[in-house]
Amino acid sequence: MYKDEKTRKLAEMPIPKLLTEMSIPAIIGMLVTAVYNIVDTIFVGRIGTEAIGAVTIAFPLFMVISAIGLTFGIGSASFISRLLGENNKEMANRVSTTSIITTFILGIIMAAGGLYYLRPLLRLFGATDVIMPYAVNYTAIIIIGSIFTMSNMNMNNMVRAEGSAKMSMIALSTGALLNIILDPILIFTFGMGIAGASTATVIAQAVSTVMLIAFYKSEKSVLDFKLREFSPSLSIYTEIMKIGVPTLIRQLLSSVAMTVLNNMAAVYGASVVASVGIINRVFSFGFFVIAGFTQGFQPVAGFNFGARQIERLKDSIKVTIKRTTFFGVALFVVFFFFNQQVISFFSQDPEVIQIASTGLKLYALVLPLLGFAITINTLFQALGHGVPATILSLSRQGFFFIPAIIMLSRSFGIQGLFMAQPVADGLTFLLTVILFTFVYREIKELEGEAGIRNPNLEYNKESA
Repeated sequence: MYKDEKTRKLAEMPIPKLLTEMSIPAIIGMLVTAVYNIVDTIFVGRIGTEAIGAVTIAFPLFMVISAIGLTFGIGSASFISRLLGENNKEMANRVSTTSIITTFILGIIMAAGGLYYLRPLLRLFGATDVIMPYAVNYTAIIIIGSIFTMSNMNMNNMVRAEGSAKMSMIALSTGALLNIILDPILIFTFGMGIAGASTATVIAQAVSTVMLIAFYKSEKSVLDFKLREFSPSLSIYTEIMKIGVPTLIRQLLSSVAMTVLNNMAAVYGASVVASVGIINRVFSFGFFVIAGFTQGFQPVAGFNFGARQIERLKDSIKVTIKRTTFFGVALFVVFFFFNQQVISFFSQDPEVIQIASTGLKLYALVLPLLGFAITINTLFQALGHGVPATILSLSRQGFFFIPAIIMLSRSFGIQGLFMAQPVADGLTFLLTVILFTFVYREIKELEGEAGIRNPNLEYNKESA
């Protein structure tokens, strides 16, 4: 039925083996990105506490830029994986080309607008007079590189959707490793200071973008990137946005939440702002790895749903939840019991170490729950179920997190700032369980329909 080897693999390879093959490159790519974020913070931390504060302030704006790329990337990836499952390669080509070109255009618009409103935006995100000079030097260059950041977010997701997880890993890893190499050279050797860190980021993102475009123009890709395939139609954008908008909402709400958090942390001084930034970078390590598991899961779930291989879909859900939960528990042990040692890598300021260690311990409490929550949210996206994905997006960083920041900080001060995220994640987990019960009923109904399995595909089930 499927002529291409990659699509046959998605349809026929045993689920545990397939998920391993799809997830490991994604995890490695995300790990390298997480390590880059950590190393970047270590280098910036050597400049001073104010520099860490500047990177923390710039992060919400970076999330907005990333949100646009992820909107098209995740929305297109879900659509493409289902189209490939239906054996509709022609439409998948049009979707990928339209998504790439649209994101490229939006990146140019974002760079121009961001530079024009730079200082007001940084003030909005919580920059104090002390932090502002550092924030301007760092963020201006990040905004100039918007086109590369957005394109990377977009194309990496689409590359994984066609089963080319290794290419995504290579592009991500090359960019991140280049960033790590350039950081000390530009920051210290060339004396660029904090601007060197952002310059390294943009150069690395540009290299990754070129690599991904070259892949799409090669014969290695299942899809063909050709300008004549650009089809800015309402039907394509609607299908992309159906799944992309929840991602956009989640990222924008995360940016708003970080802005609220930064502004409330700024009341207590640069040390608290720096602590918030360090915790978020460290916590992102665990989040990125779990996301790597689910990035490998997404095309498997989307493809087999499109192909109506429901038993394979169910097994992919079970295996992914099992693996992500195990990792979450392991990371909980590290962050909860060795938090001071972890924080000491980023700052030698005793006040920052004390504040951030307490915060990391609180954040660690929800790590065993994240695997299930992120897997099921990814499942909603893979199946094209925009409504539950949107509800979860609105809840975690909006309805739950923002009120939690305000109420808990008023009641518990600095400690309350760090209690907000675990409380929000715990409530999101409970909501995810409720929403999943409805979707699982749908999956069971599909499984029971006559002729739901393709008789040409023999399912080989192996244990995890």
